[in-house]
Amino acid sequence: MSVVNSLADQDFEQLSIRRTEGGFASIVAVHDTTLGPALGGVRIRKYANDELAAADAMRLARAMTFKAALAGLPLGGGKSVVNADPFGDKTRELLEAHGRHIGMFGGRYIPGADMGTGSADLEVIGRYVPRVSSAGRDPSPYTARGVVASIAAVASHLGRDVEGLRVAVQGAGNVGLGIVEQLTARGASVLVADPDPRRVELAVESFGAQPSPLSGILHAEVDVICPAGPGQVVDHAVAARLSAVAVVGAANNMLSEPEVSAALAARGVVYVPDFVSNSGGLISCEAEVNGVSDFVDRVDRIGEVVLEILDYARAAGVDSDTAAVTLARTRIAEFAAA
Repeated sequence: MSVVNSLADQDFEQLSIRRTEGGFASIVAVHDTTLGPALGGVRIRKYANDELAAADAMRLARAMTFKAALAGLPLGGGKSVVNADPFGDKTRELLEAHGRHIGMFGGRYIPGADMGTGSADLEVIGRYVPRVSSAGRDPSPYTARGVVASIAAVASHLGRDVEGLRVAVQGAGNVGLGIVEQLTARGASVLVADPDPRRVELAVESFGAQPSPLSGILHAEVDVICPAGPGQVVDHAVAARLSAVAVVGAANNMLSEPEVSAALAARGVVYVPDFVSNSGGLISCEAEVNGVSDFVDRVDRIGEVVLEILDYARAAGVDSDTAAVTLARTRIAEFAAA
């Protein structure tokens, strides 16, 4: 489906694409600002073409809308992408060009850190926009905390406890390591895999995790698989071979397509949509932007939202992704009508 058709089909407010001086595509997608300005990360990643980069920005922006609504935040959904290599192409000039592009939105889109960017990059971008997030506080620990709260909620839903739970974490970046640390502290048995063996070694030596081959981590004999790296890793083939009884992760867009949620439900696998489980980072970013210091309890309440979604899905006879989107749209509509 073309980007133009997706704009209408997914009720997007705006998609803007500019070419930087180096010829890179700078893309800003704003999905919905009913609840407030759109907040979302700046992703610098090399895509095969600009169409795929724009499609990714749109998928992520749409998820941010639902994430904010379900977290009870006065924010909309947005995302921006630069189709460039974050290691070889990211320069101050590139960041400034992207910052000027974002500045055209006049504060309707608030950028934050994401794949390929960090607080130093946001400081550069912040010279051209009214507000940024992630410039003064790393949201990763709060993303991890929300994922662990979601896993605990799923364990409760299944009549289990985190202690003794077997979890396979795919990805040992800042968020993945935080998940491993918190799960092992609560008595879970954790497998971990990452393309970088040094990250796996860190998880093993620091937190007592067990190493696993990256190729088999999603099919490990565990209770929960937790994707915490790249997105779109759970497709129909993976869903059909899962040994786990639940999928709860930190990766954005964990599923290759929304229909995989129904396939998981048909097998009796509990799936928590990533825009719910990883919303701790957004809660942290919103608190930073608005100068709120006491917000950790809101991250912990993500578990309550997870149980609400799972209960709704069971009562309505729908998969959890459909349930979560329905609840999010309902909250947005109620706010608009008030």
